[in-house]
Amino acid sequence: MNKMGKLVLSALSVLGITACAVSSTDSTDEVEVLGESQDALVTCNGTVVGGFFGSDTLDDAITSAIAASGVTNLTYLGTGSGNGEKCLRGSGAVTCGGVTYCNGTKNQTIAPMSRDFSGACQPGDKSNRIAKDAVGIWVNSAQSATNVTTVAPVPAGLPALPVDKVKGAFCGDGTGSAASCALTDTWGEFVVGSSSSSSALTLYRRDDASGTTDAFKSFTGCTNFCAGVKVVVPDTVAGCRLSTDAAGTSSIAGSGKTCATADSCTVCLGKLVASNVNAVAYAGLDAANAGAKTLTVDGTAATATNIRSGAYKYSRYLYLNEGNGSRSVAEQDFRDWAFGALNPADKIAFENVLIANGFIACTDPANVPRTALNCGAGACP
Repeated sequence: MNKMGKLVLSALSVLGITACAVSSTDSTDEVEVLGESQDALVTCNGTVVGGFFGSDTLDDAITSAIAASGVTNLTYLGTGSGNGEKCLRGSGAVTCGGVTYCNGTKNQTIAPMSRDFSGACQPGDKSNRIAKDAVGIWVNSAQSATNVTTVAPVPAGLPALPVDKVKGAFCGDGTGSAASCALTDTWGEFVVGSSSSSSALTLYRRDDASGTTDAFKSFTGCTNFCAGVKVVVPDTVAGCRLSTDAAGTSSIAGSGKTCATADSCTVCLGKLVASNVNAVAYAGLDAANAGAKTLTVDGTAATATNIRSGAYKYSRYLYLNEGNGSRSVAEQDFRDWAFGALNPADKIAFENVLIANGFIACTDPANVPRTALNCGAGACP
């Protein structure tokens, strides 16, 4: 059973119906389109209680936070920051259970996101930074390589071009052209000291609804990815799957496969890397796995200190962003708990959940007095 299925099992047993599939596409074929008259939050055609979308990276953390808050009638669906933003703004279709939500309708007013709002701030947008994270360059723990370079000088033993080996591996010159991607498609062209220098890279990434993909593009200048990069997408029927798998099926998740159907796609990426000595993936810190490690980038490790200070090149903020749609009681209660609106201790409890899930408090929690969620203003204050 996948993650959402576990969350809504009690609701399903009462209703006697099966779990839904969530799609991040904009297709409206054979689905009902909800209009402005519908209530906030989604039901996925009756299979979910109080569903809302947002970052896959934050999936486990937000699910744990909802449980810690004691709020009921609220189900976190994840699937990507892009889908959370669409549903805050009512700016694009997100499909669940054969019903299209958020296309002209603001179906939620809070969205956990692994990036800030895209484009110009719109009326009602409010950016709330809640923690720091990093986009790690994950490889198998058995790989002897420890560092990847993105700036000159290029280490001896590597091709002079491209200078940025992370960009080169995932998107070549940024356009994903075959010729530019071919310059960094083996371990010997990617890093110094690989234990499999003649082997081809096996590259994985998240889909375009992912805030982590948005962040990676921003960090690297990628606009299109190399054709050989495998894309991992959420499928709440089958678990995470490759984009080449049919909807509702998965070649990577399920019994006897690399990932569990309950895994977030971030966790699944970590497992895919741990299962293949030639694999490389970019993912948030939640991908941590006993068989995977992050490379240092230009000699700087993704430690709490380096992420908090920004010394690690791919450091980023995490968000619990808000919109101005019709807010449900459950959303209001969770928002009040997370930000300590009624009790300052609640805000500390929320930050503790984020830390327990591998994320970095913006201000050292050992400081006295402690200032939880002290992350500064986002783009849309």
